[in-house]
Amino acid sequence: MKNIFVAIYFLTFFQTVFGQEEKIIVIDRGSGKTYKEKKERILVDSKSVMKYSPLQMVVGEINFGYERKIDEMSSIEFEFGPTLSNVGLTVTDNHYNDPFGGGLTVEETTGLGLFGSVGYRFYPMDNGKVLNGFYISPVVKYRLKNFGVNDYSGILADTKGSENHMYFTFNFGVQRWLSQNFSLDMFGGIGLGYESHMRFNTAATYDGNTGIYSYYWDKKSFDGVRFVLTGGVKIGIGR
Repeated sequence: MKNIFVAIYFLTFFQTVFGQEEKIIVIDRGSGKTYKEKKERILVDSKSVMKYSPLQMVVGEINFGYERKIDEMSSIEFEFGPTLSNVGLTVTDNHYNDPFGGGLTVEETTGLGLFGSVGYRFYPMDNGKVLNGFYISPVVKYRLKNFGVNDYSGILADTKGSENHMYFTFNFGVQRWLSQNFSLDMFGGIGLGYESHMRFNTAATYDGNTGIYSYYWDKKSFDGVRFVLTGGVKIGIGR
């Protein structure tokens, strides 16, 4: 099912990218005849666009962006904002761990982080009307997610974990203007990402002389490189 939604998204995306004009079928109610009209796309001369990406909230980003024209065929785009970890449909979607089957209970709670990215955009079409139509964009992005680690038994003091992400993606997109000041930016891309995670589990050692367990946080760190697929929609206000 997930593959079906992905296929539908990219089919819609490429139709939007390569469709240069919108064809409208008009029905004449008097004669019953039909004919087609062509509606030209709006091209604007804005020098900058402020943007917001609502779909990025799914991955815990409050995503703001700013795109600025640098010459007749290219621009530079910045994205920035806070991140929230352990975002789910309910507050019970947080991660729990009970390594001793009834002993210490650990919860990873929501924490505040940040992200930032910079991308270069090249607009090869629309006769040099930058900020309009199809574009190609390499993007570098850094994202930090922090979260709390709590021991519900109260034996261990709370600690913190984190996730660090560094991505490079090569994006393709199209920016269409619904009016002189309002744009809709659809994009998709592929790339590589490096991730580093630091997490904690509870652990214990047994002292045979005293017969007492000593509890402590067992730090787990891991990192690696993976493929990255990206895509989304940005709502923009130009000036």
